[in-house]
Amino acid sequence: MISRREVSSYSVDIFVSTTADFGRTIRLNLLGPEPNTVYLRFGGTVPANFLVNTGEFSWTVHLPYSYYADILHLLQTERPVYFTAYELPGPMRFAGLTTDDEHTGEGFRDADFPAG
Repeated sequence: MISRREVSSYSVDIFVSTTADFGRTIRLNLLGPEPNTVYLRFGGTVPANFLVNTGEFSWTVHLPYSYYADILHLLQTERPVYFTAYELPGPMRFAGLTTDDEHTGEGFRDADFPAG
C-alpha cells in the first residue's frame, strides 16, 4: 500500500512496440522514508488486475490511453501532487493522483508557488 506519497519527479516515454500492449509510460518518483517508483502504463486494454506490485519499492498501474493527457497536465501544472495505491480483500484495487485544496478560480498557475 502507498498512501498519499508526494510525487518528487516524473519522466515520460512515448513509443511503439510489437511486444507491449501500451505505448505511453509516465514514471513517478515518490518521496518518503524509502524511494518508490510507480509506472503508469497507458494502453488500449486495461487488465482486471490493473494495479501490480512489481517489487518492494515499485508499482505498475495500467490505465486507458484516454487518461494520459489529463494525468500529464496534472503533473505539469499542479504542486504538490500525491499518489495513492492499495489492494484490499474482495478484491478491491485503487490507484489515483490527488492535489491539495486550492482556491476556486485560481487558473492554470498556482498563486501559492513562485514561478520556476
